[in-house]
Amino acid sequence: MDVITEYFESQGFEVIPEPFLNKGRADLGIYKDGYKDLFAEVGTTSAYKLWWNLQMLTNAKILLVPDEERAIEFTCLDSKRDVLRSP
Repeated sequence: MDVITEYFESQGFEVIPEPFLNKGRADLGIYKDGYKDLFAEVGTTSAYKLWWNLQMLTNAKILLVPDEERAIEFTCLDSKRDVLRSP
């Protein structure tokens, strides 16, 4: 988790450990003006928790980092329940 924190902080993001989500907490909350909020889950997470937060969070992304070699990014729906479009 330190590598992820250092990477985003070096890019000017604010990294908060264990922010509250609609269901549970993420391992890291990553924030910067002009960017979508990013919530990182490192290691394992509950499929139910992931599904619930994908349905409830808006204008955000969820990053799953299951191990040192892989990352999976999910984009949450916007407030109109449409998939967000990013440049």
